[in-house]
Amino acid sequence: MKKRGMMLLSVLLILSMLLTACGGSSEPAAPAEAPAANEPAATEVKVFKLGHIAAPGTAYDNFANEFARLVSERSEGRFEIDVYPAGQLGVDRELMESLQIGNVDFTIITASDINQFVPEMAVQDLPYLFRDWDHVEKFLDSDVATQMYGLTDSVGMTTLSFMPRGFRHVTSNIEPIMKPDDLKGLKIRVAESETYIDTFKALGANAQAMAWGEVFTALQQKTIDAHENTIVTTRDYKINEVQKYMSETGHFFAFAALQMNTNLLNGMSPEDQEMFRQAGLEAAKSLGLEQKANEAAAKTELESKGMVFNAVEDKAAFEALMTPVYEKFLKDHSGEYLEAIKAIQ
Repeated sequence: MKKRGMMLLSVLLILSMLLTACGGSSEPAAPAEAPAANEPAATEVKVFKLGHIAAPGTAYDNFANEFARLVSERSEGRFEIDVYPAGQLGVDRELMESLQIGNVDFTIITASDINQFVPEMAVQDLPYLFRDWDHVEKFLDSDVATQMYGLTDSVGMTTLSFMPRGFRHVTSNIEPIMKPDDLKGLKIRVAESETYIDTFKALGANAQAMAWGEVFTALQQKTIDAHENTIVTTRDYKINEVQKYMSETGHFFAFAALQMNTNLLNGMSPEDQEMFRQAGLEAAKSLGLEQKANEAAAKTELESKGMVFNAVEDKAAFEALMTPVYEKFLKDHSGEYLEAIKAIQ
């Protein structure tokens, strides 16, 4: 018996040593330390992508970065927007299609491009619709603009705001444009908008729709004679290096549109939806005022580099030729937004 007891004791000692070597412990594990009661929980930062076609430091890019700043500030860092300029995420229609399917979260595009998806948005393109900057600013503060923004929800691209860019004028390397006859036969690049094409056809020009990225080379190689754009854009993209004259026809007013994927917006809380909308409107307004203020400086700079500016002899003569453009527009579109914009005083 004594011998058996000794053997049992030996076995128990060996088992105890094995358990200790394998990390066993008779003491209970210490509980995980709980966070302090006043310590805030970590917040996940959501990062979105915004794409546009313009060069860094130009109007679209400044608009994008101001919007991104406002969103970050007002969401207290919960939302961040990475800006991809210069067509990194696509250009023109490609960029809008990416927005629709959610590959891009936000875009800033030339507002005329929206017409390819929502024909009623073409009203903004009508020639000589806006009288002056004051008219434009009152339109942007009106219910009409808000109603127009809602037109794009049905195609998956919610329009948050329009940034006013300025009146568009004709540049040429042949001669100044003083009267409508000076446009006859002129090969001029226009934006990819049916109304733009119809306007210059009514003036007798050979209008050619062309993506913006191709314009400088086309002017340089003289495959086109002329183009039309704002003074600031003409300066920013050095069009003066391939065009000598700018004639202040003021035929269209240009807008840039800030858009957001509709499903993304609708998936947010009402408070966050309103925050994005307000940030878009405020960024557009502040950058629009900057564009307006920059026009005179841009004109002076272009003149110092040899570009020759001229006023047209009789703007009413240009406007008088626009009747067919309006008639065609009203055959295919409602006149609701047209009349509302004209009525703004």
